[in-house]
Amino acid sequence: MANTAMNDLSNILGTTAPIKQAQNSTNKKAGSSLDMTDFLTLMVAMFQNQDIDNAASTTDMMNQFVQMSVVQAITNISTLIDDSTVLTYAASLVGKEVTIGEVVGKEMVETVGTVIGTGTLNGQQVIFLDNDKSYYLNQILAVGRLPEKQEDVDPDKDEGDGDGDGTGETTDPEKPGEVTA
Repeated sequence: MANTAMNDLSNILGTTAPIKQAQNSTNKKAGSSLDMTDFLTLMVAMFQNQDIDNAASTTDMMNQFVQMSVVQAITNISTLIDDSTVLTYAASLVGKEVTIGEVVGKEMVETVGTVIGTGTLNGQQVIFLDNDKSYYLNQILAVGRLPEKQEDVDPDKDEGDGDGDGTGETTDPEKPGEVTA
């Protein structure tokens, strides 16, 4: 019976109808996924346009409604867990030194500061540094300072001691730990 209901739904919507952008949906992801309101709208449309000789099964519809409710509840719980995890992480950064990366023009500018607070901006978690600026969590390059960039060392170039470490010093295999110049 569920297949019959789905066939009726496809007849209502039309298989050759052009794809339209969702305009009246309350769903934030309208056009790419369905929420409970979209499901109820489809169910009402199906009941309004059903064939009298092949009526839709209310049992099948209730089963689908319950399944949709369970999926919606699980999605809501998952979203709450994700949000609380991000909030907990941001709160754990308070008092710690972080390195922030910002793209200015075509260069990456690193800012080091201590996190003095957290909050949200445009629905995303932000941190506040002691320089009176706020940054999104995805701008954090490191908790702490990044190591200074060192000049590239050529491992093939040896300082004459023959061990390949580029230091110019050798160790005596007979006396481990002692360095000779």
